[in-house]
Amino acid sequence: MTSRRSRSFGFTLIELLAVVAVIGILATILVPTLSYARTAASKARTRTQFSQWAAAFEAFRQEYGAYPQLYPTGSQHLVNQSASTTATAEHLFYDTLSGRRRDPTGSWNAATTRNPPMPQAQNTRRIQFVSFNDADMVIQADIPTYNTALELNFIRDGFHNTSIAVITDANLDGVINLNDCSGGYPSVTVSGATTTLKPLTTDLPAATTGGIHQGVIFYSAPPGASTGSDLIMSWK
Repeated sequence: MTSRRSRSFGFTLIELLAVVAVIGILATILVPTLSYARTAASKARTRTQFSQWAAAFEAFRQEYGAYPQLYPTGSQHLVNQSASTTATAEHLFYDTLSGRRRDPTGSWNAATTRNPPMPQAQNTRRIQFVSFNDADMVIQADIPTYNTALELNFIRDGFHNTSIAVITDANLDGVINLNDCSGGYPSVTVSGATTTLKPLTTDLPAATTGGIHQGVIFYSAPPGASTGSDLIMSWK
């Protein structure tokens, strides 16, 4: 009688295997769902950043009559194009739009004749058009996830990707096309990979006529992107 009672409180091997199988099935269902949710959240975060930055560009144009100049003639139009690998140096995107240095301990170089002009020569009133926070920038805690520490204080998207394209309607004709890109539409690096992509012609016409009816556009490549249609585009 005692022997039977003790066995009734235990699990049989078949019952244990059944529990393990159920847990495995649940994990198979939940893991992709959680991964999809994280990806969707990162995309939403990136689109929010693009919207905030675009609004800052428009506010800058209304204040000064033109969009900020962030890249030398003939160069790729990238958010971090002008960013020095020295974290204390000027960062045209950050410094010009925020009206302050990304490194508060230093000072801007002299506003001599440069292409493009220095931040203090563009945003002469030091107006804060956008407020950047740690979620917008590569901080020290992120460095182990990168190949090099040289990206410290670079602007990043929701996927922690620092390869972000930005194109403005430089000639103020109401559309963005190749007339606004002296170096051609920039390619961006896929987050977590070395592959580079640019928008398809169906999304961004590769011509000097027509184009996107926007004042400023942004795009970047999320993890796993394989074609230009996979890019996160601010105008779509």
